[in-house]
Amino acid sequence: MKNRSKFSGFIKPVSILLALSFINSLFAEDAKKDDENLLVITANRTEQNINDTLAAVEIITREDIERIQPESITDLLTSIAGLDLVHNGGAGQSSSLFTRGTNSDHTLVLIDGVRVGSATLGNKSFSSIPVAQIERIEIVKGPRASLWGSDALGGVIQIFTRRLSLGEYTVEATTGSNDFLSSSVVFGFGSEKIANTVTLSYEDSKGYDVAIGDETDDDGYDRISAAIRGDYTLSDATQLDWIFQYDTGSNEFDNAFGANINDYTNHLLNIRYTYTVDQWLTQFSVKQNRDQTFSYGNGTEKGSGSVFETRRDQINLLTQYKINDEISVTGGIDHFVDNVERSKVVSFDFGLGQNVTRPFAVTERASDAVYLSSVMKFDRIIGEISARYDDVENVDTNKTFNISAGYKVLDNVTLAMSRSKGFKAPSFNDLYFPGFGNDQLVSEESYNREFLIKGHWQGHSAVFVKFENKVDKLIAFSFDPVLGFRPFNVDKADLSGLEFNYKYRHGKFVHKLSATQVDATDVSIDAFSGLAANEQLLRRAKELYSYELTASVGDLSFFTQFNYKGRRRDNAFDPITFETTPVYLDSFTQINVGMTYAVSEELKLKLKVSDLTDEESATIFTYNAPGRQIFVSFQYRNF
Repeated sequence: MKNRSKFSGFIKPVSILLALSFINSLFAEDAKKDDENLLVITANRTEQNINDTLAAVEIITREDIERIQPESITDLLTSIAGLDLVHNGGAGQSSSLFTRGTNSDHTLVLIDGVRVGSATLGNKSFSSIPVAQIERIEIVKGPRASLWGSDALGGVIQIFTRRLSLGEYTVEATTGSNDFLSSSVVFGFGSEKIANTVTLSYEDSKGYDVAIGDETDDDGYDRISAAIRGDYTLSDATQLDWIFQYDTGSNEFDNAFGANINDYTNHLLNIRYTYTVDQWLTQFSVKQNRDQTFSYGNGTEKGSGSVFETRRDQINLLTQYKINDEISVTGGIDHFVDNVERSKVVSFDFGLGQNVTRPFAVTERASDAVYLSSVMKFDRIIGEISARYDDVENVDTNKTFNISAGYKVLDNVTLAMSRSKGFKAPSFNDLYFPGFGNDQLVSEESYNREFLIKGHWQGHSAVFVKFENKVDKLIAFSFDPVLGFRPFNVDKADLSGLEFNYKYRHGKFVHKLSATQVDATDVSIDAFSGLAANEQLLRRAKELYSYELTASVGDLSFFTQFNYKGRRRDNAFDPITFETTPVYLDSFTQINVGMTYAVSEELKLKLKVSDLTDEESATIFTYNAPGRQIFVSFQYRNF
């Protein structure tokens, strides 16, 4: 009875809403099917209709981006079921993403197929990704390591950059609270066989005081980015495409113990050759990503602070063979090398009474993998199976898999079950951080199973997921009598919950609802008591709900968005005793509203108010939320 009553408050209103929406759809003369032919790539690494995938997939389109008017990419992800974001301040500050309760480094982030992020930290900073460059985002939830390898333990987020046709262009500028100013230019050029899209963007804000403490100054940020994406049709069977992206910027933050300014420079490059003939598809890609951060300020001179730089060279080969209309087989090889030789850590040595520069003991490692997968569709039966072998140099090898089976109970309703294994290789910080690393660490592992039901009908679409994910060998700091205070594979977590997505399009009105309930329980055994912690993991809310309404009346359109985050646990840190005390952050509902007025077919004026009711919506203890903010922008485009 306990488990049944636990989610009754969630299931009952959802059932009522579905029933009412279905009745409403019977009388909707202009209701239409939505998203029936939407294609996704990230779920199985090759193009596939979203309704034929057996994973929980969500897509954020360019239309969504322009409607929501986000200040950062995290504004786009906040309303996605299963994603829980916490922020060290506003748009220019660092943030952490917990996918279905997993850790912040358990979600793989790709940009146009390029694995991005820091090999030292083990994750990607969303604050450095400019919204102006984004065409769409694909979010796949659940372990996908059998296709993508390490980090895809909680899910995969792939960002695709802008693509315009020859002669198309768009110009946009925004101003708002905290002296916010941004501008962007996107244009397409080329010829009949060569197409290119260039995106240039700039953003600047004086910010606000992001944390409670002695530093009371505003913490601002700025960033400049440029990208070019293109393709060249060599023949009917062959194509060459490329992407180059460059970002640079700076952000201030509050820090009681050291540097309080980060300067960063990132770039990525992807050149891909595609050959298609008969039932065969072959792609060969050469990629590089660099993620570089310099830290200084607060008494540390620029050039004398810590440097964290990852250079990742990647080579990918993918081949797909369509045996017939029902079965396709895909295989591939992934190779990448992480290099952090230019990284250095500057810290204060109390014995010497001065700052000391320490390099990483090991600065390079290679990872090699092979994978094989198959997608099958026989009338009403759908199957997905994949397996992968990864060899991470100086760490370990990992065998991962995914087995999914689905059945179309109706032409537009699918039931599916899946079982999968994921892993996360330890980062360079975990292994080799000067004075604190542990080179004996092994990879974190997860075993996931889920049940999914999804359907689409007359302007409606809905997805319901029940998942269970057991994560073992989690890396956490612990005291050892010989090695001292270092990271070890000592933690475990049981993650389970429910996700629900619903979308209804009726004429000029679009309703979106998402609901998530997650039990992210720490079940690691305490070394002193011998008992499991059995507490919700830090900063994870058990309940996340979002509702969005979009409407259009003539030349005017508007949206209203409600985001609810439930109560969650955090730690209060005592800098004198170095002890932590549990604290609990209250739940809150944040309301965002916006409107767009079409002055003409080309020119649009926009207004957005974030956090309309000025809620106390801080997601980390001692950090301040930006509060109510107002933004005004214009957009001119010729298409």
